[in-house]
Amino acid sequence: MDGDDLEMEKARLLSLALDFGFDEESAKKCLNRLVNLYVVFDSFGEITVEPGYDPSRRGEGDWRYASVKFGKVTLERPRVWTGESSDGKEVLNFLPRHARLQNMMYSSRMKVQVHFQVYIQKLVRSDKFKTGKDKYVEKNVIYEDNRDILIGRIPVMVRSELCWMNGVEKR
Repeated sequence: MDGDDLEMEKARLLSLALDFGFDEESAKKCLNRLVNLYVVFDSFGEITVEPGYDPSRRGEGDWRYASVKFGKVTLERPRVWTGESSDGKEVLNFLPRHARLQNMMYSSRMKVQVHFQVYIQKLVRSDKFKTGKDKYVEKNVIYEDNRDILIGRIPVMVRSELCWMNGVEKR
C-alpha cells in the first residue's frame, strides 16, 4: 500500500470510528496499532534461512536453503467451528447475538499470506562473453508452498465492515 492510499484509508477508518462514538484520541491510537501491524509484515521482506556448516558431511555441497516471504494481511468475517458436520456444515457464521449469549468474544481471524521455498544453490560456469561473469550461483527449487497462516484474532465492532449485521436493517 503506497503513502497516498494509506493516508486515505486512515482518514476513512478514523471517520468511521468517530461515527460509531469513539473519541478521536483512542480511535487514532487503535488505528496506528493496526497500521503498524501492516508495516511490520511489509518490512520483513524476504527472510533467508542458511544451513549450518557440518564438517562430517562430505561431497558436493547440497546444502538446503529456505526463504520465507510475507504477503497480504487479511481479516475474515467472524465464523465458529462446530466440530461436527450437521447439515454438511462444520463452520457457521458467527453473529453478535451468539457471542453475547455464549459469553464469547465477537472476533475475526487475522491471517497473513506466506510464500515458503526450499532450494539448493549450485555454482555454475557460464559463458563469460554473454554474461560478463565466469561463474554464477543457480537456485534449484526443491519445494515451494503458498498458504494463509492464522496469526491471531481481532475483535469486531457490531455493524462494521466485517460484521454479519452490516447492511441489515433494524426491526
